[in-house]
Amino acid sequence: MTFIQDYFNMEKYASFFFVVIGAIFIIGDFYFWIAVNSPFFNGLGWPILFVAIVQFIAGAFIYFRTATDLNRVLNFAAKHPNNIKNIEIPRMEIVLGRFKLYHKFEIALCLFGLFIFLIGSDEGFWKGFGVGIIIQAGIMLIANSFAELRGKHYLACLKTHFK
Repeated sequence: MTFIQDYFNMEKYASFFFVVIGAIFIIGDFYFWIAVNSPFFNGLGWPILFVAIVQFIAGAFIYFRTATDLNRVLNFAAKHPNNIKNIEIPRMEIVLGRFKLYHKFEIALCLFGLFIFLIGSDEGFWKGFGVGIIIQAGIMLIANSFAELRGKHYLACLKTHFK
C-alpha cells in the first residue's frame, strides 16, 4: 500500500516546509525590525511573526507525529482492515470537512488584510500590517489547498482499496 506511505511522507515534507518557512519568517522579522526599522516593516512584522510562530509549532508537531500516524494506519491495513473503514476513513472525512472552514477563514483574512492596507495611513505601519496579513493568509490558503488535494487523493485510495 504505497499510497499510505506516500500520503504520510508528503505530510511530513509539508510540515517540514512549515517549520522552515516559520523559522525564516521569524528570523526575517527580527532582521527587518532591527536593520530596517521602518513603520511599514514594523507593521508587516506583527502578523508575520504571529502566524510564523504558529506555523513553526504546528509544523514541528505534525512532523514528529507523522511516523506514529503512518505506523498506525499501516498496522490497520495489515492486521485490522476494518479499522480503515471504521476509524481512518471517518477521520479523513472530518479532516477534509474542516478545509472548507479553513479556506473561508483564510480568504476572509486576505480581504481583511487588503482592507487594512487600503485604509492605512501613508506612514506605513497599517499598510505593512495589512500586507503581512495578506502574505500569511495567502500562504496558508495555498498550503491548505495542497493539503486538501493530498487528503482527497488519500481518502479516494482508502475507499478503493478497503471497500
